[in-house]
Amino acid sequence: MITLFKKRNFNDYLNDTFSFFKKDGKHFLKNYFVINGIFLLLLVVFIYFLSKIYFEAIFSTFENTNTGYNPIDKLFNENLGLFITSLVGFILLSLFLSLLNFAYPIVYLDLYDKNSGSSFDTRDIINGLKNKTGKILLFFIISLFVIIPAVAILFIVLLFLSFIIIGIPLMIIALPAISSLITLAFFDYLNTENGYFTSLGNAISYLKKQFWPIVGVTMLMYMIIQIILTIFSMIPYVIAMVLLFSSIEGGSTAPTQDAFSTFGILMTILFVIAILANYILNNLLIVNQGLIYYSRREHDENNSTFGEIDTIGTNFE
Repeated sequence: MITLFKKRNFNDYLNDTFSFFKKDGKHFLKNYFVINGIFLLLLVVFIYFLSKIYFEAIFSTFENTNTGYNPIDKLFNENLGLFITSLVGFILLSLFLSLLNFAYPIVYLDLYDKNSGSSFDTRDIINGLKNKTGKILLFFIISLFVIIPAVAILFIVLLFLSFIIIGIPLMIIALPAISSLITLAFFDYLNTENGYFTSLGNAISYLKKQFWPIVGVTMLMYMIIQIILTIFSMIPYVIAMVLLFSSIEGGSTAPTQDAFSTFGILMTILFVIAILANYILNNLLIVNQGLIYYSRREHDENNSTFGEIDTIGTNFE
């Protein structure tokens, strides 16, 4: 197993994240899909209907050239009920999945530490999530009124500063710093009896004590995730564009109806892949932040040292 309570530097944060998934990734992802699978499938259904309505509306503008005819209005009016239902379902389910995906690695790592490895099952994770449901919702609600307004003001300031260049590097640093701050606060809030503002204060302290290694590895993890997302997203996009342009027949400059249909299907697949991959790959980032959290606690609490002292007597039995 990977030791969670361990003092780490920049390289350790990166190496231990990938070592964790190499050793216990199968158990982690199996339980992830068992718990999240049905919700991810529902999300795919909502994406399909929204994409279908959207692309039909877009492509119909190329097919009908009658003056005064607005195919987009007609199409959305004919599918208004389906469109609103799919949109509301997509928003609510995305919000629910975001909270679940945020909390799942935290609960998993907590059980991983308590069981000295992955000797626990899906039921244990579900019970852990149920027990922490109130705190998960409370953290989200309080953050809406505390962190979100502060972050919004900060980025407005940085946006204005970007006009004199200095705001650009500050924004690049601020993004991973704020992301790490929120995640570390969430880890502390769910894993301790601390109140919201105590956990937020602890997260600020963790970040200040090892600012550049934490910001640096968080930024690097974002880059890795974005590169993977780009690779997977570009494949269906390139195929769609090739099919669209290769469908031009004879001297016509307009793609055929079949090409539009194929393009719409492939773009829907692109959206599905991008959104699902984002949820799945986000585990990589949160586990990485978890290792930062446990590492900073080790610096403050020396849990592993006390554990070694407790086992001294048992080694002679």
